[in-house]
Amino acid sequence: MKKIIGILMMVIVLIAMASGLAYAGTKITQSDIDEGLNFCQEYPVRLALDGTEITFGEKDVPPVIIKERTLIPARALFEAMGGIVAWDNNTQSVNIKLDNTVVQLVIGSDVAVVNGVDQPLDVPAMILDPDGDYYGSTMIPVRFTAEALGCEVSWEDSTRSVLATSPKTEEPVIEPNEPSTEPTDGNTDTPTDDDSGMLDMIHTAAKDKLVVIDIGHGGKDCGSIGHQGQTDQLYEKDLNLPIGLKLNEYLKSAGVKTLLTRDQDVYLTLDERTTIANNNGATLFVSVHNNSNESSTPHGTEVLYNSKVNAEGKTENDLYGIASKTIAANVQDEMVSICGTYDRGERSSPSLYVLKHTVMPAIIVEGAFLSNESDLKMLRTSEFIDNYAYAVAKGIIKSLNDAYK
Repeated sequence: MKKIIGILMMVIVLIAMASGLAYAGTKITQSDIDEGLNFCQEYPVRLALDGTEITFGEKDVPPVIIKERTLIPARALFEAMGGIVAWDNNTQSVNIKLDNTVVQLVIGSDVAVVNGVDQPLDVPAMILDPDGDYYGSTMIPVRFTAEALGCEVSWEDSTRSVLATSPKTEEPVIEPNEPSTEPTDGNTDTPTDDDSGMLDMIHTAAKDKLVVIDIGHGGKDCGSIGHQGQTDQLYEKDLNLPIGLKLNEYLKSAGVKTLLTRDQDVYLTLDERTTIANNNGATLFVSVHNNSNESSTPHGTEVLYNSKVNAEGKTENDLYGIASKTIAANVQDEMVSICGTYDRGERSSPSLYVLKHTVMPAIIVEGAFLSNESDLKMLRTSEFIDNYAYAVAKGIIKSLNDAYK
């Protein structure tokens, strides 16, 4: 069925291009497209982000210049930045979200929509299928889209390269939280470990290991929204904050050294979040989130990770004595056991910005879905917030104690 739909879409696009359409006063024909593809096949165009060349999949159409405008496969650049790229089949549009900016490009349209405002395009988004197998690439104008998302873009003629630079911000200065030395008071409201009645204390060998707690979204970035537009709408950022703060309390009570990327409702870029962890020599980075989907069906918990290998071929275990995948599995197990959520498993997600740009082992916890009615009802309870924080703390402590004995 997907191939049939793809064939129909491709036929429509090719017929339109063959007849010639005007975009922002520029007529694009199939001849223009063929000329661009043939020239760029002989003289390829490269694409680099922050000095690192972007590679493309085997099925991707590589960057192409049409009417002096460079188009690239939609996902390649912006997912590398940590953005979200989604295809909407109903509107035939590509939707790109980076930080608090959303850009929508409709196939064949001379108008893009940036945060709800129409802006003209010199060349439209289009589907290209040069090998005729009906599995083409959705191509978008790179300069317009990147600059709309706050990036800088330049052209290096000597290497025929498009050079993109991620949005930059000043590095925030945040002091680490030292472990708590106060004895626990035996509060019965705290979730209890079946074996000991409290969280295990961190081993002496792990007391100097810094855990950065990244509380997702905040400020102008509300994250996902439950019951959007209704009187009881719920912002993800308003869930993540109390969960992250409670997680910090639990870890400190167990003797873990922690650092929060934020402790109030403020906006941080993805680059700021990773910079905090990298500059402070963290051993572990955990990002607190909750999930959403266009469908109301998906539900449950998943933990995302990225098994890193550095330029010298050294793994996370080689460098830190602990691995992202192991931490993700431990946290996932505790979340499902303690929170009672559906087990979606742990999942490798190397393209996500905070997992890609942190140098240490890192995970993203997606507690539950704001788009699912059953999960949303659970998310609104203080019990779930507390259990979420306790479960992640327990998974982290187990991971550290197993690694540093």
